[in-house]
Amino acid sequence: MPLLCLNLVLNGAQVYGINYYELDLEMAGVNDENIDFTALESELQAAIEDDARYWRENDAKLRAVEQRVATFDEFRDIVKACHLKPLDKQDKLNSISGKKGGGTVWNTLAAKKRNSSDMEMTVQHYQQTNVQPQDGDRLPATTAEFVQAWRPLDICDRLQLLKKMGPAAMGHLLRVEIPVGILGEILQALLAFPPNTSDIVLVVGLLEALSEAKRFSLSLQFLSSVEKATGRQLMEKLNSSLQNRQQDLAEQGVTEWTVLELKNKYKV
Repeated sequence: MPLLCLNLVLNGAQVYGINYYELDLEMAGVNDENIDFTALESELQAAIEDDARYWRENDAKLRAVEQRVATFDEFRDIVKACHLKPLDKQDKLNSISGKKGGGTVWNTLAAKKRNSSDMEMTVQHYQQTNVQPQDGDRLPATTAEFVQAWRPLDICDRLQLLKKMGPAAMGHLLRVEIPVGILGEILQALLAFPPNTSDIVLVVGLLEALSEAKRFSLSLQFLSSVEKATGRQLMEKLNSSLQNRQQDLAEQGVTEWTVLELKNKYKV
C-alpha cells in the first residue's frame, strides 16, 4: 500500500486555542477520490470531543477531592454532572422553554429535544415539588444533607437532631457507610444524653443502628484515640444509668447484656 502523508496546516477556527483555515493534504500515490473526507472529519470531531470530555471529567474529579465529599456516591455524581452548564444571573427558567430568542442549553447531553409545552410543564413541576419548608423542621433525607446539617451544630443541638431522626432513620441513612469523622462526633454527642429511661433506650437504639452499617468496621478504624475514649465513657455512662431502672429498661429490651454487646461491637 502506498504511503499516505498528511501535512496538517492549522489556522483559523478555534480548537483548544489553535486556529486553522485550511487543511493541506500532501499524498504520495493516493488519489483524492479514494479518501473519505467525511469519515476523517467525523473521526477528528470525535477525538476532539473525547479529549474535551477527558479534561472536563478530570477537572470535576479534582474539584470533588478539594471539596472533601463525604461519600463515593457524591464523588461519582459530581463527575457525572460535569457536562452541565450553570445558569447565568440573567438567565430565567422560562428562557429554556424554546420561545423566541432561545435560551441557555444547560444539559448538552440530553437524549432528545422537548417542545415548549413539555418544557413549561417540567418547569412548573420543578417549582411545585421543590418548595422548601419555611419552619426549618425538614429532616435530612440523604447522607450529604445530614452532614451539611450536622457540621455547624454544637453538641446539644446535635443530640437533638439525633433524637429527631431516631434509630430507624439514622440506620437507613447511614446503612451503606458512615462518613469519615461523623461516628466519633456522634459518640461525643450521645455522651451528653440525660440519664432517663427514654433517652437510654434511644441511645442504645442509635448505637445498634449505626453498628449495622455495611462499613462499620472500617469506620471504627478511623476513630482517634480521643474518640475511642469517648466511646468507653459512653458505655460506662450507660452501665451506670441502668441502676434502679433495670425493670423498666428490660421491658424495652435494654439490659446489661445489651450494653456489653455494644462494647464488643464498638471495641471499647
